Amino acid sequence: MWAVRYLLLLILIVVILGFAVLNSSQKVPINLPHRELPDVPLTVVILCAFCVGLLVSFVLTVAQTIKMGGEVKNSQKKARHLEMELAALRNRSLEDIDKLEESEVESE
Repeated sequence: MWAVRYLLLLILIVVILGFAVLNSSQKVPINLPHRELPDVPLTVVILCAFCVGLLVSFVLTVAQTIKMGGEVKNSQKKARHLEMELAALRNRSLEDIDKLEESEVESE
């Protein structure tokens, strides 16, 4: 799977470089809320958009990883609690379990 990922990344880089070389003479105006940039090379604009996309993707991935880590810790804590409960039930005698069941039936 990692080989496919690196192959796709390599193809993406080649396409971006090819696009940059073919459009190296293109200039575009950039209109920002408080500023206007008149002649910015198109390759710079595309590279900036690509970098912003990478940054957003990285932040979202880190947030998802942190969230999943918390869920794993909660699941491990719950599993430990259930294992301790199971061990406690295994150590009880059958007579204690019968008494416990009878008291639960009477309370209903």
